[in-house]
Amino acid sequence: MRPIALLIHSSDFSPLLLVRALEAKGIAVQPGQNLAEAQRLVAMLAADEIKFAFIDAALCQGHEWDELIARLMRNSRNAIVARYHSANVHHLHQLLGSQISACPPTWRSESGPGRNGASEPPMIGETPQFNDIRDLAKRYAAHDVTVLITGETGTGKEVMAQYIHEHGPRGQKAFVACNITAIPETLVESELFGYVRGAFTGADRNKRGLIEAAEGGTLFLDEIGDLAPAIQMKLLRFLETRQYYKVGDATPKISDVRIVAATNKDLDQAIQGTTFRKDLYFRLNSARIILPALRERKEDIILLVANFVYNACAQFQKPLKKISSSVKALFLDYPWPGNIRELKSVIESAIMVSDGDYIALSDLPMNLQQYATRHKEQIAASAIRNIEEGERLLIEDALRQTQGNKAKAASALGISMRTLYRKIEKFSLAD
Repeated sequence: MRPIALLIHSSDFSPLLLVRALEAKGIAVQPGQNLAEAQRLVAMLAADEIKFAFIDAALCQGHEWDELIARLMRNSRNAIVARYHSANVHHLHQLLGSQISACPPTWRSESGPGRNGASEPPMIGETPQFNDIRDLAKRYAAHDVTVLITGETGTGKEVMAQYIHEHGPRGQKAFVACNITAIPETLVESELFGYVRGAFTGADRNKRGLIEAAEGGTLFLDEIGDLAPAIQMKLLRFLETRQYYKVGDATPKISDVRIVAATNKDLDQAIQGTTFRKDLYFRLNSARIILPALRERKEDIILLVANFVYNACAQFQKPLKKISSSVKALFLDYPWPGNIRELKSVIESAIMVSDGDYIALSDLPMNLQQYATRHKEQIAASAIRNIEEGERLLIEDALRQTQGNKAKAASALGISMRTLYRKIEKFSLAD
């Protein structure tokens, strides 16, 4: 019998990668999201079945939880009972001997609190390329340098900026985000630097700018490639001197703010013309992170899908959905021009309209259904490969759990010995 881990977590925390780490070690996971479910699981399971009991500290408050934990520790003496906080879930991975890269310490649901009380984003990815990017971001974060993040629209530039903020010395302070393109060009200067009363018609009071609002923390300037040249010069002066002038004020202000900038434009090309200042570009480009398009990290797509499905089902209060093989194959084949943002939007839309246990092609937006029709043969072939890969992994796991005993493995899989031998030969699993 497989050992069991109780995983009691709050509704705003996605435990997917923790579940994967437990199951990879042959441990079955019994999840719950409140005291009643925890009590039911403890009453239902035999004491010697429970190997781990992980309980979210956000939940276990009050004497009833204390009694439950005391009961667990008393009856399951060989079990590890641990309270954890979703902000420090990596401690559980250390306990399990998992690689931190498999579940980054910042990974939690998007509504989960960061160190400064704001949401800290999930940095989900297992490809070597993405692990290298995440490692570089953490090193930049520690040194409090100005960082430039580039990449296509929807690749997660603001998420990366928050990640850098949370892992730097300013993580306890404010994170203020500004999309340059969302502000009329004539108002950008006053929004960034603020203004004093009487600076212009209608300025009937002093207004603090975004730099002042982010004092001590991080100001994220998205789409900086669209910043007007006149404001580029003033931003450069601020980066070099930490001084700025409010609109209408002759007295300089000094501010201690970290700037993280991002753009989807090719600044190398922009500086060849007159749209972007070379001196500002070189000032920003000293610490640069280039985020890959989603189509360049397809190995992470299913992991991202699983996270978005979990969060969307919780958000819309629906039972946890599964992904059909055809949809999974489509997701892996589709080029995702809108990158992660598009993927998340597609999942949320599908969850809203899906009535079955599985997300089917008919639940997806029309453009993806049309893409599936145009690429029917290659998607079908990919779906078959996915099914066969899943089958191979199941057989490998059964043989590993039974120490190579084929009779026990066939019994665990619910297939005949003849079928098992045929599958072993098909997938070249013989010793």
